[in-house]
Amino acid sequence: MSQRGFTLIEMAMVFVLVGLMVGGGLFALAPVIDKARTNQTNTTLDQVENALELFAIRYSRLPCPADGSLASNSQNYGIEQPAGGATTCTITGANAVIPWRTLGIDESYSIDAWATRLSYWPSGSITGSTTLTTGTPLTHSGSTFPTSSGTFMTVVDVVSLQSITPNTTTGDQAAYVLVSHGKSRWYGWSKNGVLQPALRITPDKACNSTPDNCTLGRALVPPSQASFASGGPVGPYPPSASTYFDDIVRWRSPAMIIQLCGSGSCGNS
Repeated sequence: MSQRGFTLIEMAMVFVLVGLMVGGGLFALAPVIDKARTNQTNTTLDQVENALELFAIRYSRLPCPADGSLASNSQNYGIEQPAGGATTCTITGANAVIPWRTLGIDESYSIDAWATRLSYWPSGSITGSTTLTTGTPLTHSGSTFPTSSGTFMTVVDVVSLQSITPNTTTGDQAAYVLVSHGKSRWYGWSKNGVLQPALRITPDKACNSTPDNCTLGRALVPPSQASFASGGPVGPYPPSASTYFDDIVRWRSPAMIIQLCGSGSCGNS
């Protein structure tokens, strides 16, 4: 008896069906992977915030940022600039990343689940995307920590366009801002010191690269504030709208940092 094999048309149909099954499975798995990466990034941010708190307790100040554009063979790779801290940090605002070596944590904690450096800005003024200042050491008065030259750090919700930081005009509204640039990775630095460019104009995400020139996509922020965007996420991936936002943002108020330091630290008596 002769045996009949598959025709080319039948084989093609099998391949199409298999492809649809695999593709459908991957499509269903994508949200699960995204959720896992978001959870992993939040865990990393928790560890970094703990390290910042311990640093503040020990030195009564927050560290300056490290330079995200440096390669691993650089002497200053992962170290706050200037090393040892100073009144004026010497990192361009867009290059500011968490100084993991200064904090004494493993380099893996400086990178989110999408292989992008965590951006970091300490409190103080941000002037023209050129330098950051840490201001004076921590003091017991949260409203004046640290002394600022008039450009205050604030965090604004991307949906309501309302500030979510304390309402004060006498000092910084955020002690620090810590940012994961999310799944898109836009405006974030790679481990090798390469900046991930934005493939379309997304003003809200751009705020977390150059906060002194933040427009939040829909409303110009007062020039007396250096504003960061938070909230969301907004829009599906891949990004197709200018309002897309996928950053994960952490911040703490000056008063909260002082409270966390406890008695005998950060200027508390």
